[in-house]
Amino acid sequence: MAELLNPRKSGRQRRSNQKFILEPLWEAQTRVSKSEHESKRAFDNEDEDEFREQTDNTSVENEPIANEALDASAAAVFGEDSEDESFNSDDSRSSPDIGESPRHARNRYGTKGNEHDKKQGSHQNDEHCRGIVEQRKHIHGRQSVLMQMFGPHKEDWLSVLRSRDQWLASPTLPNRGFGTKRIGGMRHFFSHTEEMRSIEGGVGWDWYYIDGGREAFSNRQKTRTLTPNDGLAYVPKASNPAPDILMGPYGKQKVFSLPHLEYLCLDEAWKAPEATSFETGPEKSNEKREGWILNAGTSIRCLAWAQNHAQTQYLAISTITLKSPDSSKVSPAFTPSDPLRSSIQLWAFTPTLESDFGFLDSNRRPQLQLVICTDWGDAKQLKWCPVPRISRDEESLGIISIGLLAGIWTDGYVRVLDVQMEKSVGSMTNYVKYDQASFQARPSNTLCTCVTWLSATEIAVGCANGFLAIWDIASFGEEGKSISSPRFIPAPLLYIYLHQSYILAISCGYPSLPNFLATSSMDGYIRLTDLRAPTTDFVLSNRSRVAPSAIAFSDPLSSFISTEEYDSIRVFPIRVFHIPVTVARADTFATCISVGHFHPCVLLGSTDGVVISTNPLRRILYRRIKSHQQTIFRHEWVRQGGGTSRLTEGYKVVTLDFSQQKAIGLGPNFEKGQEGDRKPKGEAKQKEGMVISTVREEYEGVTQIEWNPNLVCGGWAAVGWGSGLVRVQDLAL
Repeated sequence: MAELLNPRKSGRQRRSNQKFILEPLWEAQTRVSKSEHESKRAFDNEDEDEFREQTDNTSVENEPIANEALDASAAAVFGEDSEDESFNSDDSRSSPDIGESPRHARNRYGTKGNEHDKKQGSHQNDEHCRGIVEQRKHIHGRQSVLMQMFGPHKEDWLSVLRSRDQWLASPTLPNRGFGTKRIGGMRHFFSHTEEMRSIEGGVGWDWYYIDGGREAFSNRQKTRTLTPNDGLAYVPKASNPAPDILMGPYGKQKVFSLPHLEYLCLDEAWKAPEATSFETGPEKSNEKREGWILNAGTSIRCLAWAQNHAQTQYLAISTITLKSPDSSKVSPAFTPSDPLRSSIQLWAFTPTLESDFGFLDSNRRPQLQLVICTDWGDAKQLKWCPVPRISRDEESLGIISIGLLAGIWTDGYVRVLDVQMEKSVGSMTNYVKYDQASFQARPSNTLCTCVTWLSATEIAVGCANGFLAIWDIASFGEEGKSISSPRFIPAPLLYIYLHQSYILAISCGYPSLPNFLATSSMDGYIRLTDLRAPTTDFVLSNRSRVAPSAIAFSDPLSSFISTEEYDSIRVFPIRVFHIPVTVARADTFATCISVGHFHPCVLLGSTDGVVISTNPLRRILYRRIKSHQQTIFRHEWVRQGGGTSRLTEGYKVVTLDFSQQKAIGLGPNFEKGQEGDRKPKGEAKQKEGMVISTVREEYEGVTQIEWNPNLVCGGWAAVGWGSGLVRVQDLAL
C-alpha cells in the first residue's frame, strides 16, 4: 500500500512509486515465519493449559507426600510486587492464579505481554540448548518468577509452596507444636517422604548389617579403654580453670563460677527471689530458662549432634589445643600438624517427653559420657552421617550405636569413626583411645580441609589445593592388601579440580538434591557442581571480597545459604545461583550458620558473640516485603580476673528492609536514625568514606552453632564461643 508523503508547496501530494517500494524487513520476517510461529504458539498454549490444570488441581490432600491437615492452597504464588504485610498466604489481595499465562499478564511498563514481546522480541519461542533466560529481563508474571527460581516442573516448586504454607507464619523462631489448621510446628520436609526415609533406613544400611560392613569397620578400627587419669591427659587444659559467668534477668544478673568440664543450669540464674515487704511485682522474676551451660575448657572448634536418636541426645564437642609459641610452623593451613594429643567430648542430654516433643529438664542433668582420645591433632570439623538409620540387633548385643562420625583432623586426614558404647557404662565418664579409624584417607601432596556426607556410604572432601575427592567407605581395600594395614589409603572414586585455592566449606543438597554440591574457597567464589557431570555442569557465584567461611543447604527453599560480604548471609537458589538474596545481617563478621532440619529457621553467629535467628522463607518468596531477625542472646568477654563472660538475652524482633538499606524496630544491634528509622550501628558506621571495623576479643565471638537433627528435639540448639562455653537451649516457642 502506497504511503502518503509530505505535500509540496504547490499543494500537490507526493506519492511513492510502487515499482520501487521494498517490503519492510519485519513484515517479511512475520510473513515468512507466520506458520512456524502459529504452530509454536499452539504448542505453548497446550503446555500452559496443562500447567494451569495441574496447578489448579494442586492441593495438599491430593498429593501422596502431603500433610493431610494442611488446607492452604499450594497454587497461590508469590510475587515481587506484593506489599502485603500479613503472614497469611491466602489473603484475598493475592495475585492472579498461577495458571495465568504470562502473555496476558501486565509487565512493569503497564503493557501486556504480547505488546511488549512485539517490541522486544518474544522470548517464549527462543530455543536454548543450555542455560536459562536472564531473570531480570524476561519475567512478566508471577508464574514466570516461580518457574525461573525453582524450575518449570511441578516437582520443582511444589515442595517450596507447601513449605511456604507450613512455616511462613514463623517470623524468626520455630513453633514446637502445630497451630490452627496444623500450620507451623516441626516436621520432616515435604521432599523427604516417609517412603524414602524407610528405604534409606532399611535397605540403605544392608551394606553395614548384612554385607559385612560392621565387621570390616570393627576389624580395622583399633580402640582401647583408658583410665580416668590417663584419659584426662588427652583433654586440653583450660586457660581459666573456673571462669566467672554473669547471667540472669536484666538488672539482676548473678555471678556464677563454672569449673572445667562441669555444667550449670540456666534456671539457677532465673529463679525468682524471695519476696519481702518492699518488693513489687516488676522486681520479681518468674521466668524460667530450660537449658544448660557447659565449660569445655578452650575455644570451641566443632559442635555436632548425633542423629537417629529419639531418646538420649548426644552432642560431640571438639576444642582447640593450646600450643606453645615455638611449635608454630610456616603456613600451618597447608602443613600437616605433628602427632598431638586431642580429644572429642560426647555429652548426653536426656529430654522429658511430652506430646511427642522433648523438653530440656533441669532435673535431668547432662553427663560427659564418652571422651574420644586421639593422637591425630585437633578435630577441625565433625559430621555425623545424616541418613536415617533403623537399629536392628544393637539391643541384643548390649551396645549403643551412636553413629558414623566423619571428621577432618589437623594432620590432614579425613577419618570415619564407628562410635559405640556399652550399655553397662554407668554415670562415670568413659575414656576410649582410638589408635586407628575405621576409614582414613588423604590425597598426596595436600591436606583435607572439609567434609560432607553424600549418602550412607560416600563422603565428599575438599582439599587445600582446590581439588574435590569422593570416597566410598563401603569399599574395603584391594586384592593383596590388608585393610588392617595403617598405611593403606584407598583411592577416591572422583578426584577433580574445582577451585584455584584452599576450599573452606562444603555442603551437599541432601536429601532432595543429593547430586548437587556447593563449595566455597579462598579464591572468593562459591561453586555449585552437579556430580553427574562435574566438568561441564557447574556455576560460580559472583566473587566475594571476603571468602565465605560457612555454607549449608536449606531443603524448604531448594537453595544453599552462606555467609557473604563480611556481615550478612545470603540465599543462593539452585536455578539462579548467580543472583543471591540477602536474608539477614549482623553487626560484625559472620562466622557460622546453621539451618534447621525440621523447620526453615536459620541461626547466625558473629564475632561480637551475638546469635541471630531469622526465617528466610518470607524474604525469598516476597522480595519487597520486610524481613525479620532477632538477637537470641549475646556473649561478652573481658580479661578481668583471667576472663569473665556475660550473657544477655530478651531482645526484640528487628524488621529489616533490604531494598532501602534500613532497619525498623528496637534491638541491641540498631540505633535511631535522623528520620526516626533504625539503622545498623557498629560496622555500618563510616569515617572519611571508609567502613570502620571493630577488632573483637578472640574469646568473645561465636565459633560454632548447630540445630538438633532429631525430630523429637528439633528446636534444640547448641552454641559455642571462643571462651570455651557451650550453651544448649530449646529455642522452640
